[in-house]
Amino acid sequence: SSESDGVMAAQEKDISFGEPLHVSVSRGTERFQSIQRTYSKPLTLGEEEEMVAGKGSAFDLTTWLTGRQQQQGPPFATRIGLVFNELSVYGDNVSDRHIETVATPLWKLLKSAAHGFGIGKLFKKEESYRLLLNKVSGVVEDGEMLLVLGRPGAGCSTLLRVLGNRRSTYRRIDGSVSYGGLTPEEVAKSYRGQVAYNAEEDLHHPTLTVRKTLEFAIECKMPSQRMLKDRDGYRKEFMDTLLDMYGLAGCGDTIVGNAFLRGVSGGERKRVSIAEQVASGASVDIWDGSTRGLDSSSALDYVRSLRITTDVLRKSTVVSIYQASENIYELFDKVMVVDEGKQLYFGPASEAVAYFERLGIQKPLRQTTADFLTGVTQLHERRVIPGFEDRVPKTAADFERAWFASKQQQAVMRQVAAFERQIQEDERGHEIREFVDQTKMGAQKSKLRRKSPYTSTITYQFAQLFKREASI
Repeated sequence: SSESDGVMAAQEKDISFGEPLHVSVSRGTERFQSIQRTYSKPLTLGEEEEMVAGKGSAFDLTTWLTGRQQQQGPPFATRIGLVFNELSVYGDNVSDRHIETVATPLWKLLKSAAHGFGIGKLFKKEESYRLLLNKVSGVVEDGEMLLVLGRPGAGCSTLLRVLGNRRSTYRRIDGSVSYGGLTPEEVAKSYRGQVAYNAEEDLHHPTLTVRKTLEFAIECKMPSQRMLKDRDGYRKEFMDTLLDMYGLAGCGDTIVGNAFLRGVSGGERKRVSIAEQVASGASVDIWDGSTRGLDSSSALDYVRSLRITTDVLRKSTVVSIYQASENIYELFDKVMVVDEGKQLYFGPASEAVAYFERLGIQKPLRQTTADFLTGVTQLHERRVIPGFEDRVPKTAADFERAWFASKQQQAVMRQVAAFERQIQEDERGHEIREFVDQTKMGAQKSKLRRKSPYTSTITYQFAQLFKREASI
């Protein structure tokens, strides 16, 4: 019957490889939406009249978490996005590095003397840099998840670090990156909290419980009193919502732990990182290789948690995963394939296999899509379609040339150009600046507070730090 089929489908939705999942996308979404207006501060009569006239909606919790008070027109969640255009990244050329010995200091002194103790560098025009990424482009709109695939050393981590605005370790970066109209320099100076980068390793205070860890994150990003009518009620309800959405209610009073101190499991620790990042209220989330060390069920729980965050809060999410299962792959909207710093594909995840099959590479029936995409440049792994032996690309450079000549790449460049024009026309960057300034404590009284990248004042931060120190 149709009812039994629906029950079976619901059961299958929360089970992977015979193991129950701890994260439900539908249940988490419903839980969040059920409290989104409870603790929002009501507007004045004049503001309500403006909302009715503009057919908008009043401020609610969802809008704060996504970064803008809802005014006339569409909510700000639809006006956040990440775009990068012809991004090239250069690093140090480490090909001449060697293992140091006892004679190394003497050799460096003689070499420095031969070059005039560095005076020659003042007149040297070019440095020997290594190209890490070559003219990669793409768009991640609000509510979209991008999966970055590549073998170790392909350049995935470099791309994610640059998109996460971690630029200091690289020698030169060409091209453009825009965070909803904000430049990387502007984000680093005044809007640092709008872009969140999470590395492979989870760094938490191991002796703090899950609840204390999330409590500190919520407190530090607490909006000003003029934004909420009941801060204490909001704090408690937001905490319960995070624990419920990400399957952490059963371990809320367990210490987080680490490799030396027993605490929550690896999968739960990953979900703690996600919940903590949700509490930060960032508009762009970058997750670099965060499924390493997780079993298949925990990895799927982790990605489903990201799917909840992206859907409910309309974030732009970029994730790199090694050896993603088919269930994980299907949760993403777009995929980008990188090898040797070169872009091989960018576009809908559902169309990636068809693109490479048109180039002459066949996907085996029992191979996952992610493994197929990361192995297209491996001559001993891939399977060439009969008749394409002489035409199929062999190296990463060949695939890059095929990509630049393809209709898919031209479509991506049109999307990039259209998105950049839209950013300029609707002034979404101005809206981000305006609302972030409103959420800051003391911003109305001090110009210095408006320029600060922190939501809370320094005295409030010290109070929360001392409070946390007592619990460690």
